[in-house]
Amino acid sequence: MIKDEPKKKQNIPLSTTDNVSPSSQIITVMNRATYGDVFPRQPDDTLAMLQEKAGKLGATGVTGVRLVPMLDERGIRVMMAYGTIICLEN
Repeated sequence: MIKDEPKKKQNIPLSTTDNVSPSSQIITVMNRATYGDVFPRQPDDTLAMLQEKAGKLGATGVTGVRLVPMLDERGIRVMMAYGTIICLEN
């Protein structure tokens, strides 16, 4: 099953910076979708899941983003993403 395209794209910035504040909140998502022939979409879909979760938590950005390909208990490739949310007040 392929995750449907989001109706409204969230434009939460992502970064690979390693600077993490001690009071920061780390978030994770696990993409267990089965992809078949469209496997190259898995990283983009996983990052979109991370952006969506960050947006729901009120983040204005995510730093230290990492993608981790893994095999689940059935030997099927899944992908985890994690990062540290940034909440800037205006």
